[in-house]
Amino acid sequence: MTQMTEQKTLLSLKNDAVFNLFFTREDNIEQLRLFLKATTHLTDADLIEINILNPKLTKEHVLDKDFVVDIRLKDASGNYTHIEMQIRKHDAFVERMIAYNSRQYASQLSRGENYMELKRSISLIITDFSMFDDTDEYFEYITYRRENRKIFTNAQEYFILDLTKLPDKIIDDREIWGALFKAETEEELRSLMDKFDELNEAGEKLLDLSEEKYAQEIARAREDSQWAAKHSRYHLEKRVREEERTKAEAEKLEITKKAQEEAEAGKLEIARKALKEGISVEVVSQITGIDLAVISKLKLELEDGN
Repeated sequence: MTQMTEQKTLLSLKNDAVFNLFFTREDNIEQLRLFLKATTHLTDADLIEINILNPKLTKEHVLDKDFVVDIRLKDASGNYTHIEMQIRKHDAFVERMIAYNSRQYASQLSRGENYMELKRSISLIITDFSMFDDTDEYFEYITYRRENRKIFTNAQEYFILDLTKLPDKIIDDREIWGALFKAETEEELRSLMDKFDELNEAGEKLLDLSEEKYAQEIARAREDSQWAAKHSRYHLEKRVREEERTKAEAEKLEITKKAQEEAEAGKLEIARKALKEGISVEVVSQITGIDLAVISKLKLELEDGN
């Protein structure tokens, strides 16, 4: 009788805190180097040395909603790279992406330093949502181009991997890494490791990381933090919608009230003119719809005024 092997719980690399832990460990720099080589234009010469610029990730960082868990690094050539795993699309995601890259580029220099010293600023972004509805491409490369499509400068570059568009048939290293990021179970991961020798070391390291209590706590803390942030945004958006609806209703009531007042004022003016012309109060009341008592009072006021 074949004994069933108990499946381990696999930490997902789509959890950005797990992603950070996986790639920033000293004993895993080689996997980071291979990932960057497969997904960017960085060369072996660039990647001889990689300096991680992030502080070591802690549970306190993960619970801090203002802490950025993205990875920032500097390579041997002085280029700066920002790596982000993002599973939720934000309204200003593109603007935020550009701001991060531009800040990374501009922050290289202090006042008075030579602009020629500026190195490339690279953004490597993995998304679990579609940024571009006009293409089915898993990989996108974006940089500054002239109208004739020739590159103006590659000083700022964006490399985007869209996991929702990963092809069923994996053919290159860039897609192999995407498959690793999408793996949800040990069985799925081991199947990938059997198909692609390139994933053996990375797969084993992910399995080891998944067994670490500290990594499990970090993963749960990040999930809890994201859940709280999501529900906080939901309630905030709900309150804003309610306030906007209340405001709109109040404005509608005010407009209705003003229109009614103007209509009443117009009727009273018609009534005054009709009374001055000698039309009886009964007829004026019938024409304007104003109560007979009000018309009678108005007639007395006109007579007293004369």
